[in-house]
Amino acid sequence: MKELPDYLSQQKNFIFLVFFLSILSVDGYADFPFPIGARSWGLANASVARRDYSYGFVNMAALGGAQETSAFSSYSSHFGFEGVGTFAAGAIMPVNEDLGVGFTIQRFGDKLYNQSALGLAAGHQIGCFSLGLKVNYIQNAVSAPSLSFSRHAIVFEFGGIVTLSSKLFFGAHAYNVTQSSYSGDYGRRVPTILRTGFTYQPENNLALSVEMEKNTDQPLVFKTGLEYKVWKQLFLRTGVASRPLTSHFGAGFRARSFLIDYAVHTHMQLGLSHHLSLGYVFAERKKGVEKIE
Repeated sequence: MKELPDYLSQQKNFIFLVFFLSILSVDGYADFPFPIGARSWGLANASVARRDYSYGFVNMAALGGAQETSAFSSYSSHFGFEGVGTFAAGAIMPVNEDLGVGFTIQRFGDKLYNQSALGLAAGHQIGCFSLGLKVNYIQNAVSAPSLSFSRHAIVFEFGGIVTLSSKLFFGAHAYNVTQSSYSGDYGRRVPTILRTGFTYQPENNLALSVEMEKNTDQPLVFKTGLEYKVWKQLFLRTGVASRPLTSHFGAGFRARSFLIDYAVHTHMQLGLSHHLSLGYVFAERKKGVEKIE
């Protein structure tokens, strides 16, 4: 009888989780790919044409021409609910001046319900064009007294970034263009998501990004973000996204090899979410040098 309260508590948590995810599914947060990185969240995730140390998560095409060997971790606390946070980590390394590779890992949820993904990405730069490819192994698992199953899928991503001028960049990204499905009796198709947008940098300390996103299961989403370099090491960010309407705010700080980013975004019904990212640059590759120093 002592185990009964724990059992009821698990049942209660599972019912709440199903209810919570049903709300999120309407707003497009309940399945991969989850937006990753506090810098991206501070810009309302209008980041398809941008480059930063979370290349492997945002648009792997940015790995082409990457000059830094770095590691990255991020955590998002969604709306203050326990058991629905997202943890992610990754690393990138330039192979030569035009080719870069990256590895990513992420997990959403807890022991009761979780979604995990491992990814391997590569990007290659050819003149003003950068192209990228990523393969992901994703797994969804439920472990509850009344229901238990696990399903998995292999998903491919493609991305591209074009340097139109020294101030204007165009980016595009496609997730699951092969329309892969989860395995098992509970299998269903993994969402296919297309993103495209521009980043305009009129000054060295100012950048404006706009983006459109279409999930095959959701309405078209518009996003816009603004980043301002207050000081050579301090950045302020803001942005807004539609469907659902969310407001985003963030800040970033870089001290030598360390990078810290924080963002918060507001949802009209569910409240605040917090995002924190940490990065470390191990080495920077100098152009024309074959070895990383």
